[in-house]
Amino acid sequence: MERLSLLQSFAMDKNGRIRSIDEVNRGLACECVCPCCEEPVLARQGDVREWHFAHASGSECDGGAEGALHAAAKQLLLESGGMAIPERRVTASASLPDGRHAAAEAARPEAWIDFATIEAERKIGELRPDIIATVGTEVIFIEVAVTHFIDREKATKIESLGFPTLEIDIAKLHREKWSWEELFGVVVEGVTAKRWISPMSGKALHDEAHSAAIQAAFALPAVPLPHTPPQKPPRTRFMVGGRIVDLIELPFGIALWNSFDPSVNAVTKSLMQRVGGRWQPRFKNWLAPIEAKDYVLSELTKLSSAPPTRRGGSMPFPVEIDFSTNMTVAPVVAGDGRHQGVLR
Repeated sequence: MERLSLLQSFAMDKNGRIRSIDEVNRGLACECVCPCCEEPVLARQGDVREWHFAHASGSECDGGAEGALHAAAKQLLLESGGMAIPERRVTASASLPDGRHAAAEAARPEAWIDFATIEAERKIGELRPDIIATVGTEVIFIEVAVTHFIDREKATKIESLGFPTLEIDIAKLHREKWSWEELFGVVVEGVTAKRWISPMSGKALHDEAHSAAIQAAFALPAVPLPHTPPQKPPRTRFMVGGRIVDLIELPFGIALWNSFDPSVNAVTKSLMQRVGGRWQPRFKNWLAPIEAKDYVLSELTKLSSAPPTRRGGSMPFPVEIDFSTNMTVAPVVAGDGRHQGVLR
């Protein structure tokens, strides 16, 4: 749509109030000045063109019409006591440790807010908002946009300050002339020309959306974990007196197993007793503290008639209880391939 040429519908009277072209006397009798350049203006109220203000000097200032409209909108807000605000929506996402992910939204409908306090053009940090109002316990910035809009840089500064901010875009409503009634309907009562740069109650909305996202993630089917087949615990094999002797490494100790031979049994018994090991009749092996591993490995290497061989990897094993000794048993694999157990 082609933009209409905006006429200056408002000017400032001798008392500093913004006046509409429809409520002043004709010509210089209006006793008004341009809010932008403060030069005298006259009220043109003819029968051909729309009524408007014009600079008495005949040379219009740049942005006079837009600046006067901007000033009129601010005056309406300062005197309105409140305004309608558009819907607020915040989206948040959540991820669970198992990979499930979901997003959710929290919203508040259009509403009317009452201003507890309101003032114009007060500087906060690097910003000087058009309007600063308090609503309940929140401070809200209101920006009226006719020619200057909130860009990304300014939005970042606003977000860093943490104040809810609403922009009212008057420029997108293509009109040649404005009246108080039309401006009130857009700036105060309407919501179509308003957008949130940072919404009121933004943190509460974000927390609500995030909580809903977590619930939505939990409602999704669980992600199956990759199956890893159990592995045998690491073991080192020795040949002592022509018999196999296996040292099995467990997270809580070392187990020593050997095929039956009286002479080899005597050797392994002597070695394990030296390090505080105990014979487990049920499982036919010895169990010693993990701290004894290096010593037992060294002694068995000296006794072995062949270089020791190592195989297997670590993986937690099911746990059972040996009720005869009231001790916890973790299964291990015996030298002949049968599952046996060792005491924790």
